[in-house]
Amino acid sequence: MNIKGIEAVIFDLGGTLYEPASDICNLTLQFMEDVGADESTVITDEHIKDALVDANKWLQTYMIDHNVPVHWEPSTKEWIEYDKVLLKGLGVKDNIESLAEQYQERWDQFFDNVKPVLIQGVRETLKGLQQRDFALGIASNRYGDPKQVLQTDSIYDLFGSVEFSGVPGYIKPSPYLLLRVAEQLGINPRKCAYVGNIVEYDCVAAERAEMIPILLSWVDPQEVDKITTDTIVIDHIADLLEVLR
Repeated sequence: MNIKGIEAVIFDLGGTLYEPASDICNLTLQFMEDVGADESTVITDEHIKDALVDANKWLQTYMIDHNVPVHWEPSTKEWIEYDKVLLKGLGVKDNIESLAEQYQERWDQFFDNVKPVLIQGVRETLKGLQQRDFALGIASNRYGDPKQVLQTDSIYDLFGSVEFSGVPGYIKPSPYLLLRVAEQLGINPRKCAYVGNIVEYDCVAAERAEMIPILLSWVDPQEVDKITTDTIVIDHIADLLEVLR
């Protein structure tokens, strides 16, 4: 399928332009083993995911209650409170403050050492789209400006707008970030396509912004089964050069 009338292509980051970076379940399981968690309690990925739900609810409530700005990022203090909720959800009862501080230190070390990996073919595809006069932008659910990462991979200058947030109300599936990018690019949202890898966030946000949703399925092929409306599906980022003409 070829899409006509598109003048701008806006992208998600993790799982779209970059490989997914973190495995919170494995890191958490390893931490629980290292600190000598109760061996009578078997902790699974599902237990961790359930505990994360409560931790995320706490953080979301905190952000709304404190009316934080769009680019707000949790400090170590807030992350430790988040970690306490998570660890309590995993059955930790004793020394919760100390363990939460240790857990956060483990995450800080992980992120200090991890290097985001650009998906093969991304740079070439972006340059190909730019050469065809498509305006390019980024709208990403994340804490922290991705500018340094994009500059390291020599692609920052390809984008006319980069918007990000981790704050409820601004993050996808809200269309806020996508519409901000379209406004900054000076292109009507109906002339924009949005490329992401998660239906409930990326495709829904695109539809709400009245943009063409494009689902990139290589990281999460099961997401294809969740499509309920007209969405363009591509297997690889390079397929955009065929779809957008």
